[in-house]
Amino acid sequence: MKKIALLILSAMAVLTTGCNNGHKHNYILVAEGGWHTCIAGQDFNTSGLKVTLKCTDCEEEKEVEYELENNTALTEDQTSITIKYQDYVLEYPITVKTKYHIACVGDSLTAGHNWPNESYPTYLGKLVDERYEVGNYGVNGISITGYGGSWDNPNQRYIKQNVYKNCVKFAPDIFAFMLGTNDATNWAKAEASFVSEYHILLDSLIEQFPNAKIIMMVSPPTKDGNQFGIPNKEIKEQINPVQRELAAEYGFEVLDLRNEFEETENYESKYLRPNNDGVHFTKVAAQYVAERVWDIAEDLRF
Repeated sequence: MKKIALLILSAMAVLTTGCNNGHKHNYILVAEGGWHTCIAGQDFNTSGLKVTLKCTDCEEEKEVEYELENNTALTEDQTSITIKYQDYVLEYPITVKTKYHIACVGDSLTAGHNWPNESYPTYLGKLVDERYEVGNYGVNGISITGYGGSWDNPNQRYIKQNVYKNCVKFAPDIFAFMLGTNDATNWAKAEASFVSEYHILLDSLIEQFPNAKIIMMVSPPTKDGNQFGIPNKEIKEQINPVQRELAAEYGFEVLDLRNEFEETENYESKYLRPNNDGVHFTKVAAQYVAERVWDIAEDLRF
């Protein structure tokens, strides 16, 4: 599994009483499941935080009631809070920011095509609370491989674009990924490198932002005969399975827009633009996608 696991932190071990296994317990203090990225001026959020004493020589462990220090009115230069239990002390590392950043990565379905003010990131920006900021890093016609969409050149793939560099500068805490639709338009060329290029893009972001969370959106259906020549069949049979497999491999959150759209009555007229567009989101669809992304994002810890 390529996803970098959450670091399990431990205090200095001490020897205590023996046990039935014939050794003295070598306990360490461990903290798991909490936030590692915090907001300046706020107190440390203890939701999800579990603190235990664990023996390094056997499987014995017990959850403990702990105390915190340096945990209020956090400052941007702060790098840890202190967790205490009896004589055990643990410095729990944190990063303090002014905002949590959600980066929406994708093609015209993310950028908004000709309606950027009606894109799902625009509506997402109106849904999030004051702790979050949303960045739109979608590009019309972009693809994972450089084939399909607006180009037929591997040097034009997403990772080679300035938008990728700008996304990295945004320092995201959450990535909402929806890429692959345009690769379907030239699948004969895109197929050979689609999986490997998706790995390269994901790995590069995970390496730079190991604590970030990724929401993998399974590309939605298109309407047959659309003016952009984006084939629904290839998306469903080629692109969507790879997106689901990557999500499982990396342990990403999944938002399966293919399934959710197709389960909606009259989804083509409700969610896909009319007048021979048949690909891009209507206002209703963009609002729906924004709501679903926020449903997932607001429960993530990073």
